[in-house]
Order: sequence, then structure tokens, then C-alpha cells
Amino acid sequence: MVKVVVCGGSIGGLSAALNLHKAGCEVLVYERASAIQPAGAGLGLDPDTVETMGELGLQEAFNLISRPIPFEEYRWLDSQAEQPGRAGVPIIINRQHNHVSLHWSDLHRMLYDALPTGIVKQAHSITAFQQHTNRVRVTVEQRADSSLPATFEVEADLLVAADGANSTVRKLLRPDDRRRYSGMIAWRGVVDGSSHPELLQALIEDYEHLDRGIIFDISSDCCMNLIYLLPGNRINWLWYRDAPEPKLSSHSVTVSATADDIRQLLSDADATWTPAFARLIKATERPFINAIFDKDPLSSWTYGRVVLVGEAAHPTTPHGSRSTNMSLQDSFALGRCIAASLDDIPQALQAFEKLRVQQTSQEVLFSRYVGEIRQGRWIDPRSFDWLSKPASTRTMLLNASRSIPDFHTVALGEFQSAGITVAGV
Repeated sequence: MVKVVVCGGSIGGLSAALNLHKAGCEVLVYERASAIQPAGAGLGLDPDTVETMGELGLQEAFNLISRPIPFEEYRWLDSQAEQPGRAGVPIIINRQHNHVSLHWSDLHRMLYDALPTGIVKQAHSITAFQQHTNRVRVTVEQRADSSLPATFEVEADLLVAADGANSTVRKLLRPDDRRRYSGMIAWRGVVDGSSHPELLQALIEDYEHLDRGIIFDISSDCCMNLIYLLPGNRINWLWYRDAPEPKLSSHSVTVSATADDIRQLLSDADATWTPAFARLIKATERPFINAIFDKDPLSSWTYGRVVLVGEAAHPTTPHGSRSTNMSLQDSFALGRCIAASLDDIPQALQAFEKLRVQQTSQEVLFSRYVGEIRQGRWIDPRSFDWLSKPASTRTMLLNASRSIPDFHTVALGEFQSAGITVAGV
């Protein structure tokens, strides 16, 4: 039986383990966190990703934790307008968005519960590995049991690095690897709408399609927000803001917000957004910050008997809702390729790369550039009138545009053909 070690027990690692287990492999997952903790916020998954849940036999469980969001809408907001009259004006709407929403923790728990007991080893960190002709020897440090050795080695046919955007395995393979800070952060939060019925009603009145869509407000103040509902009337929100690069720990892109940070956030919300959205931020118990990074795409993710997947392979900005989608689709493709070539792992990895590398490279760059457009990096948002622009130009805002092979070139050409001067691109 093919033995696989997976580095990382987040969504990418658990889905990789589940797909490889179903492919007939013996799998162990080593996760550095000591325990599963509720974390994260909302996710949007596309139809291709949802289909993989059904292929894994998880459709019924998945339906219980997800909610359809068939609409995608963009609105323009003049932040100079006085409250309470400030309102979002629709720019464009996509009625074929066909995503679903769910909470990160719910998806993580579903994948964890689908794995056989004992596969996931908490409080275990992979610190090194050595490759041989047909094997890889992995060094693991454990903090789970003081009666056992602190460090041990395990041999496998394949090491799958699913340890996120700050991947330890990727750093060992590519010591000079550098991430690119996007110049912005994302404030995030989730509010229980059932506990705040008046707020939920105010948001439904503000956002016409909130009950079935994801809505983005683009502000004249060089920033953007988004909002959508999660199962159980939970309200997920996010606010992208330009900011200096924050200091991070080695493994996380989440920044702890100080009391001063939150006071400034609440003040700025009143000055920037509609009254209902500002109330939503104020009702959030623990808003948190994600620093937004990506990396230039790699031409290969395979290094002998080691393969990168998910954010370890292609760290991306969140603007195209691609991070979790790509991770889950990577895992599904890897499982299929390994199942088809259990006796030839190198061939399986080659087939996997053919399926995923070019596709994800396109999506990473789409997310990078569409984020810049939405954030007002290409144009001066204070004087830019989205409503007067051709529908083809406004369509560049939509997530559906990720299907364009060279989004940067096409979007730039579209702006120029509409007589729009694009700065700094």
C-alpha cells in the first residue's frame, strides 16, 4: 500500500488526506496545532468544488452546512455623501454566480469527521525531510505526549505539503522564496443575525439581494467591502483596506487587533459605509485582520517524492474567492491521479501538475489584478464614475472574469478601449 504523509491539518491537508485515503493510500496527517479550535469566517465555494464533495460521498453532510448564493452584485458608494442618506448604487450583477457559502470551521469539522480516527496527529510539526530513490524520510517533532520521544522519523512513498501560505516544506525546498505583500489588509467578522434581528432586517433593506447573494460595495474612499449570509442567519463581512505591511508570526497571516485598532475601525466605518454596514461592524464581538499576500506562480510543484498543494503551492489573495476552492480542487485532482497510478507515483504527480498548475497560475493572477481594480489601484476612485462606463468594463469586476486566460491584458485593453487612463499598471 502506498504510504503518504501530509504536512498540515487545515482544510487543504484534511481534504488531501481524505482523497488519498479513498484512493487506497495509507495516510498520516501531522498538524502543528494542539487541538481543533473554532476559527476563521465565511467561505464561498464554486460549483466545481461543490461537485468534489459529492464525489467524496459528503454531499448530504455538505448541504447541511452550506447555503446557496446564486447572485453576485457590485455597488458604488460615495463616501463623501452624508449619513444617513449614504447608499450603494448598483453597478453590475451576475445572476449566475452559483456559489455556496459556509463557515470555515464547519467545513473543517466535516472533513475531519470524515477521516478514520487516528489519521490526524495534533501537536506534531514536520521540521525536515530527506529523499531517497523511491522514499522520503520525514522528521517530526511532537508535543502531544511527554512520555514519547520529542522527535522521530517516519518513511513514506510521498510527502504532501499542505501547510499553507507560509509553508515550512516549501521554505525547505525553496530557501529564497519570498511572498509579495499586496498593500492591503482585510478586516473580517461574523455576526449572529438571529441575536440581532433589527440589524439583520436593516441589512436586508440595504442589500436587496442579501438573502441569495454576495454583495460588494466599492467606495470612493479607496476601499471595498463584501457581505453575505451563512447558514443559521450568520452574517459574514469583510473590509479591504490599504495598510503598511504588518508584522506576522511565521505560520499565520492573521493579525491580532488592538483596542486602538478597533476604535479606529468603528470610527472609519461611520465615515465610509452605509449606516447598516457600520452597525454590522459595531455588532461584531471579535473582528480580526488578515494580511493579504500572494506569490508569483511556480511552474512546478513536484520535488522528487514531495509535492506542494493548496496555499503551499499557490498562495493567493482572496479577491477571487479562490484560495479554498483551489485547495479542495487540488486535493481532489491529486487523489484521482494517485488512484490511477498507484504503482508509479512520479507519473501520477506529473499528471496532477498538468491538471492544476496552469489553471491555478491563471487564478492567482486574476485574483491579484481584480483586487487592484476593485481597490482603486488602476483608477482614481474619487473621480471615477462606474455607472457611466460600458457594461463590458464593469464586467471586469465580476468573479466570472477569472475564466479569461490572461485577465491582466484583457482588462487593461478593456479599460483603454473605454478611454480610461490606467495608472501604475
